[in-house]
Amino acid sequence: VRRCKKEDLKRIARATGAALVASLSNLEGEESFEAAFLGSAEEVAQNRICDDELIIIKGTKAKPAASIILRGANDIYVDEMDRSVHDSLCAVIRVIESKS
Repeated sequence: VRRCKKEDLKRIARATGAALVASLSNLEGEESFEAAFLGSAEEVAQNRICDDELIIIKGTKAKPAASIILRGANDIYVDEMDRSVHDSLCAVIRVIESKS
């Protein structure tokens, strides 16, 4: 994965069971690599949706994760959808926490 925000890299690492590595250099200054740093996924693909390039990762074994892609006519609609989805997810979390 290249040109990715650090926050997104952390999410990918958490979902796939990988570890973020800042450098491949060891204490002796040589480059080394350990397979334990790798995560796993059944499929990784880069798809273009509208004007955005998205990395789709399917079949992660470490933790299940999901993304919601919102599209609208303008930013006002997308912002309103974002608030509605956030409110809905908060309501679901409250129900799960209360175990009702």
